[in-house]
Amino acid sequence: MNNKINAVAKAVTLLLAAVSTAANADLVITEYMESGSQKAVEISNLSGADIDLDAGQYVLSAYNNGGVDNPTNSETLTGTLANGQSLVFHNGADVFTIGTQSEVVNFNGDDALVLTKAGDVIDRFGKYGEQLKWSWTDSSGNTLSAEDMTLRRKASITQGDTDESAEFPTDIDDWVGFEIYTIDGLGCPGEGACVAEPGALIITEYVEGSSNNKAIELSNVGASALDLDASEYKLTLFFNGSTTPGKTQILSGILNAGESRVFHHSDAADEFKVGDESEVTGFNGDDALVLYKDDVVIDRLGKLGEDPGSEWTDPNDPNFSTKDKTLRRKNSITAGDTDATAAFPGDNNQWLTFDVNTADGLGCMGEVACTETPVEPEPDPTPCSGCEELTPVADPNTFDTNVYYTNVLSGNFDDAEAMKNAISVAIATGHQQLTYKQVWTALTYSDEDPSNSSNVIELYTGKSVSKQNNGGNTSDWNREHIWAKSHGFPSESQLGYTDAHHLRPTNVKVNSTRSNYDFNECSDTGTEVAEAPGNYLDAAARCFEPRDEIKGDVARMIMYMDTRYQGNDTNMPDLIAIDRITTADEVANNEPLHGKLCTLYTWDQQDPVDATDIKRNDAVYTYQGNRNPYVDYPQWVQEVYGEQCGDPVNPKLDVDIIIDSPEMVNEGDALIIDASATVAKDEAELTFNWEQTSGPAVEFDGANAVLTLSAPEVSADQQLQFTLTVSDGLLEKTEVVNVKVVNVPLTLDISFSGNTELNEGDSTVITAAIANEPEGLQYSWTQVSGMSADYTADGLVLNVTAPDVDVDQTLVFTLFVSDGEEQYSTNVSIDVKNQQESGWSKPDGAGSLGAGLLMLLPLLWRRRQS
Repeated sequence: MNNKINAVAKAVTLLLAAVSTAANADLVITEYMESGSQKAVEISNLSGADIDLDAGQYVLSAYNNGGVDNPTNSETLTGTLANGQSLVFHNGADVFTIGTQSEVVNFNGDDALVLTKAGDVIDRFGKYGEQLKWSWTDSSGNTLSAEDMTLRRKASITQGDTDESAEFPTDIDDWVGFEIYTIDGLGCPGEGACVAEPGALIITEYVEGSSNNKAIELSNVGASALDLDASEYKLTLFFNGSTTPGKTQILSGILNAGESRVFHHSDAADEFKVGDESEVTGFNGDDALVLYKDDVVIDRLGKLGEDPGSEWTDPNDPNFSTKDKTLRRKNSITAGDTDATAAFPGDNNQWLTFDVNTADGLGCMGEVACTETPVEPEPDPTPCSGCEELTPVADPNTFDTNVYYTNVLSGNFDDAEAMKNAISVAIATGHQQLTYKQVWTALTYSDEDPSNSSNVIELYTGKSVSKQNNGGNTSDWNREHIWAKSHGFPSESQLGYTDAHHLRPTNVKVNSTRSNYDFNECSDTGTEVAEAPGNYLDAAARCFEPRDEIKGDVARMIMYMDTRYQGNDTNMPDLIAIDRITTADEVANNEPLHGKLCTLYTWDQQDPVDATDIKRNDAVYTYQGNRNPYVDYPQWVQEVYGEQCGDPVNPKLDVDIIIDSPEMVNEGDALIIDASATVAKDEAELTFNWEQTSGPAVEFDGANAVLTLSAPEVSADQQLQFTLTVSDGLLEKTEVVNVKVVNVPLTLDISFSGNTELNEGDSTVITAAIANEPEGLQYSWTQVSGMSADYTADGLVLNVTAPDVDVDQTLVFTLFVSDGEEQYSTNVSIDVKNQQESGWSKPDGAGSLGAGLLMLLPLLWRRRQS
């Protein structure tokens, strides 16, 4: 078919393309190399946003020699491709160090490549359906050829050519040609060669040991080699707060990425004599070191111009010191500290501290010693196609569950969520993030076929396939995210994206079929997966059901992810396993949800932990450094998730206990607590049992639904507590009832009889009477006012003899009545009258003396009355 367009249509097409580029830009074929036996193709993301390749169903297909119906080879693209990043596929020639080997690259200059998204063409190279003798060439005069050249897409082209049957190259040529074997542009979009990230020189280790055991290490933490002679790199020592240079070491030569340069003191012990001698190591703990590039500060240790006395310290780290210590730069630091006069070490301390005279880290950058050996023999450096070597980080042979999970095993948790949080903290310990490329290698160990060490077992098919058959072809195995990455962590840089505990080898096509659907029972409504019998898909219900043999594996992986990621990691959300199917909108928004929890809970019970699960847990632990707790302690599944899924560790009777009870009652009153309205939801016959759990002991019959008793006598308000246990014979449920018993003060109706008006010297009997007198009362009398009188008391009877009084007065007596706990009192008064003595008469023959006495009598009488 001839698809050439005229000049007017061409102009319109260009205008529309310019307007719609931002909306239509997606994946684009950006480089093609056909150079004899060395062939490659590059695909780049020019969309402006990250692309989920799995969700888009992107496929690159080769149609050799004009083929049209079925592609000769295909490559299904997987993973997430960040904006501006590229994928490279090659044919495995030794010249390639990046990208992935793929059969789709077995093309020649006359073979067409078509890139599709969900079956729709989004770009092409060559003309689909056309068979040439040699290769496509540019008839417009450009020396472009699809054979023995490298072609790069022009930078102005940001969207693909969607007409695969149009002439190629088009009249508007969008390719730039380069000589044969030009490979320096592979791995990045654009017309030029890829530019490696620059090198970066920083101070990575500082040793201030005893005597002259001093050394300093500089390392290239960048991505490319540093020519130290191209600029003036120098390390300068400043003594005791001076800003005048003391000693300077000029750097020279080539320092490759990841390499280190060490300078040591000439009189240091032998273990410190790594690298070269230098006077710049004549420092003490109070001397500053500054690293310069062309007199610009690129790093420092200590604060320039400050004399700290003897050392710099960190108030947040009592172990940190620049005196008698070895300091190593943290691995996370990839750029120097360029402010030499800022406080040191500052709020964000970049250094790890080691004991005095620690020398085993000199010569290699990093936080650990250079001489450390792996805990296991080094693995095969190329266990699968395109894999890289992995160094073990933990040893399962020395793993101790009691130590690893000590805070969980010794914990006393209020609820399941608290226990899950404690488990999360434990399994975060030691977790080393793998790269997505390293996951390939990890899976070759974790999922190795026990009967054939050259193979892995695919999760969904159960087939044993060669470790070398990893990739993107439909017959390959790839890395399946059991917790679909579009459910919360779409970026490869996120910790969960490369967590090997939930990544499994799966057939590429089956991986695509499972897509990002939740797990649930759907074999009755779904369709069996042709490539993996026993697995079912119901796309309408957004459900995928794996085969029975792996259902428990899937369940424990989802529960691991739900537990491991609680929102405490900087680049990961709080993942939540929910008991429902997620919606399409939730997945589109990358909501951190995955279902269906209680189906998974059932699967865990149906397919319990076996030897294969334990072996896999150990293998992931070896290379990632953390564990799946539900493999180590299968019973924790019920303790954490059982309550949510109707299977609590301590099940309770399904009944709503209804109790009618007063909040308070007076002492001595009748108390009725009625639970007779309680009925089992399944109408089972119930038994009731009451127990008193606090308060003054009372007597009652606790075997009935209604509890009847008398409130006890109390001296102060007290609370009674009763626990009701309701049972159907198998399960039971309890309810606690509290009733306040109110103290009622002792009150008596007391009256007195007897003579209460006496003359001095007379006696009386006072008798008290108590209306409705309770039993067990005790009595006592006491005089509280008036002249002291003689009295005796016997119970309620008081005998009193009135005293002689000079004037009339009242005697008051108090009667105290007690019931043993409380006391009541009341008073009785007795009036006593003074009696006047008889007057004097004149004696016979008194004479003058008698007359005088008579004159005194009135005075004596008045005194007597007074």
